[in-house]
Order: sequence, then C-alpha cells, then structure tokens
Amino acid sequence: MRRLLRAPTFSAMVAYKASAVASFLKSPDPSCRAVLLYGPDAGLVSERAAALAATFSRRDKGGAEIVRLDDRDLAEDPTRLEVELRTRPMFAASQVVRITAGARLDVPWLKALLASPFDNALIVEAGNLRPDSALRKLFETTKAAAALPCYGDERGLASLIDAELAEAGLRIDAETRRYLMTRLGADQALSRSEVTKLALYATGETAVTHDDIDSIVGDAAETALETFVYAASGGDSAQALRELQRLAASGTEAQAALIALARHFTQLHKVAAAQAEGQSAEEAIRLLRPRPHFKREPEFLAHCRRLGATRLSHLLPLIQETIRRTRRSPELEGAFTERLLLALNSKI
Repeated sequence: MRRLLRAPTFSAMVAYKASAVASFLKSPDPSCRAVLLYGPDAGLVSERAAALAATFSRRDKGGAEIVRLDDRDLAEDPTRLEVELRTRPMFAASQVVRITAGARLDVPWLKALLASPFDNALIVEAGNLRPDSALRKLFETTKAAAALPCYGDERGLASLIDAELAEAGLRIDAETRRYLMTRLGADQALSRSEVTKLALYATGETAVTHDDIDSIVGDAAETALETFVYAASGGDSAQALRELQRLAASGTEAQAALIALARHFTQLHKVAAAQAEGQSAEEAIRLLRPRPHFKREPEFLAHCRRLGATRLSHLLPLIQETIRRTRRSPELEGAFTERLLLALNSKI
C-alpha cells in the first residue's frame, strides 16, 4: 500500500546556462526536486531527462521507480501528477516522475503544486521555449527547481560519432565525419540510433567510408516524418508529438508534416475502402503510389483494419481543415498541429 510522503524544506535555485547543464546532470543540487529540460532537439532533451532520472534514482537509498506521464494521463485524471509526486511506491524509496509538457500541463496549477514541497522528483520535458515562456520562468524562479536549456552543436555531434564508432572498434576520418553529420540532422537521439546502425553495418571493417554511409544512414528528417505519421495513425499522440519536435529540430516545418499526414491517411482510406469493396489488402496496397516501405506494410495494414474506411473518412477532414488553418495563420501552426494530434488520438 502506498503511503503519503512528508514534505521536506527546500532552498532556492537559479537559472542555468547551457554550458552548465552537463555538470548539473552529473551532480544536481541536493535540494533540487523539480527540473525542466527544454530545447529544439527533442532527442537531446529526452536523453538528458533519462540521464537525470537515473541520477535522481541513484541518490535515493533503496532506488526510485521511474513513472512516465503525458497529456493522455492528465486527460484521464487531472490529479495524476500530484498523486505521483506525493506518494511513495511499494518497492522503492521514491519515484522520479517524467512528464512531457503538453496542452494539459497547466502552468498556474503547476505553480501551485511546486509551491507545496514534495519528496519525489519531477522532470518536465518540453520543446524550445522563449525566455518569456510561463513554464520556463516558473522553473527559473521557483525554489528547489531548475530550468536546463538543451541545445545541440556540431562539436557535440562529432563527439557522439567518435564515441559510438570507437566503441565498435571503427575509425572515421574528418572528411567522412563531416559528410555523415550532414546526413544526421539536429536530433541527438535519432543521430545516435543512426550511428549505432552504421557501426553494426560496418562490423568487420576498420574504418567507415562514404559508401557505408550512403548504404545505411537515412535522412533524419525523412525517418522522423515516417515515424510521425505512423504514430499518429496508431493513436500514439505522445510519440507523434515527440517526432514533431524532432522534425522541427531538423528544419522541417509543421506544414510539411501535416501534408505527409494527410497523404498517409488518404492512403489508409484508399486501402480500407478497397478492402470494404472486396479487394484483397495485398492488391490494394500494391496499387498505391508511393507504396509504403515493405517493413512498414504490416503496420500499415494493421492501422487500416483497426480504423476502417468509415472512420478514416471522418478523420481526413480534420487533417485538411488543420492544413487550411495553418496556411491562414502560420504563426500558430505548431499549436494547430498539436491540437489535431490530440483530436485524432481521441477518435482512434
């Protein structure tokens, strides 16, 4: 049975510069129990949040459970975050609560929550925030809290490449490294995944070449775009929002993501409608242009079966209306797209 925790006393924290983030992650202030990680690189934010969660877990004798929350959890239970922060788990000393900032994370409510101390740790993951962002200002000025900016750079990406390849026993010269960096984009987690894949591909060789890169490393934005549309049609709005942030970090505008989403749902509807009329799934998908990647076809067909032609015919106008709105008000395209993903999630 879970027991309510007694609240400790907290000391004041300060805002951190990007250059101080690495040091903080290794050794956070002992009084800090609430951290905001934000920046345009969703992968870097996620990696640092995971590292910080592990640090928080190690400093509590008996360890800590990691709890992941997002807008879907808050929609089902608006008090869920407060409950998780104020209760002790059965099989650990405390909890580390990681939550992705979304439309349902209300800043005034969060301010009131932070004003009343709690013993568990809170990590909030957000996209790029302006200096006047209410969420950012809250963590920069609240006791026992910290706001950590996460901005990737070329030196960091070069170090990531060297470290991953060295661990696999592979060398890479400076010119080939520069070429690889042009193919990776700005998202650190996605870049790490691509470099790991490259290292596996080059196993048995002594060095990585241009041909290796051309053979195995895909365009980061293209990969994120595909993952984005399948997460949306699969009803995983949290994953879709993370991929949307990755696309923004790689320079892909929300409008392009919406167009890809409309194309994906149109293809789903074509296949589902053809199946409803008695055509086989294999025949229907063979006629699509472009045809889904063969590795994605089982997932594509699963989404067709689950959604069906009727439901897809109702979802397509939502996407098309969002595209029209973003064209009229491009400054709101991010908000419109996030709202669409939540709306799709509620209907899928």
